[in-house]
Amino acid sequence: MLSKQTISEIITQNFAKAYTLHTLGIPFYLHENDVLEQICEQKSLSLLYVEKLLQEDNSFKPLDTRKFKNAPLDTLISYLKYQHVIFLQKKIPFVKHLIEQLSAKDTQNQRLINDLQIMFPLFAEDFVLHTREEENNLFHYINALQESKSTQQYEFLHKYSLQAFAVAHDTHDDELEGIREITQDYALPADASLLLKVTFWHLQELEKYLKQHAYIENEILFPKALVLENEVKSQWSKRIQWN
Repeated sequence: MLSKQTISEIITQNFAKAYTLHTLGIPFYLHENDVLEQICEQKSLSLLYVEKLLQEDNSFKPLDTRKFKNAPLDTLISYLKYQHVIFLQKKIPFVKHLIEQLSAKDTQNQRLINDLQIMFPLFAEDFVLHTREEENNLFHYINALQESKSTQQYEFLHKYSLQAFAVAHDTHDDELEGIREITQDYALPADASLLLKVTFWHLQELEKYLKQHAYIENEILFPKALVLENEVKSQWSKRIQWN
């Protein structure tokens, strides 16, 4: 039973549970040897509720991306925007939090920790800028393309192009490359603490989600939008000729 297990035992079974405990206000790295039942009592949490949450498997599961291929562009954009929120408000802040806690637990791997504490905030900052650029320019442009015969649509055709967006987007396709390099592809030191193990695992989970997100953008959104862009350009070309 989970109630009689230590936090360390629970986390070791599935590192995804570290985030569940985090959302409940239980920093696992401060309670590794404490029993779940005792922690719930200390924090006035319902043991049954906490156990139910911990029994859920929140690890990465690949989406069936085929269903996105028939989705309209505005639905795709809404989904991608929603994923941006998940990345920016949940996944990235949690990994950042884990990395910030490492120094006290893994002093023997200080160089690796220092590198992570420098590199990850840079990645996070770059990701914020990347999502802002997408939403304010790329998504806005695609939405404008769907507005039939609008003056704004014609102006956007001269200001932007999907080809230019695609070239710029390629530079963000492997956003955690630097993290992989300094961790040697997430190779754990022999003396790694539970906190470091959890951090590496969640970094790899984040990368899986980012790659899936990039696939939907590159292989589904861009091709659909390119077809629309060509149709709109053709329509405006004919309209101008007749005028």
